[in-house]
Amino acid sequence: MRYFMSIMPPADLKPEDVSQGLMDAMAPWMEKHMAAGTLISTGGLKDAEQGRLKGATGTIIVTDGPFAEAKEVLGGYAVFEAPDLDAATALAREFMRMHIENGIPGLVLELREIAGGANY
Repeated sequence: MRYFMSIMPPADLKPEDVSQGLMDAMAPWMEKHMAAGTLISTGGLKDAEQGRLKGATGTIIVTDGPFAEAKEVLGGYAVFEAPDLDAATALAREFMRMHIENGIPGLVLELREIAGGANY
């Protein structure tokens, strides 16, 4: 089964706050799980300053918000292949532990099973 993990960093986290230690820990973790087939895709997302489309009254409108509170902004994602939610949660725990150990304790992750799709 595939799982989508949303990564929401602390609202006050700046790119320069990400330690070299975290970058050094992430590279082998990603290589290991990509080679094992448990990490399918991952990436960071740029700031959400624009790009929201709304289908208001049948008209497509592109806006720069409104967005949820800053603490809820999506900063990245990962897609896991795992036999069940427990296994996917173990991967998410490893990911979170790396962040905690490298100075980012306020990370929030949301893990959800993907229900089919074109690239499933």
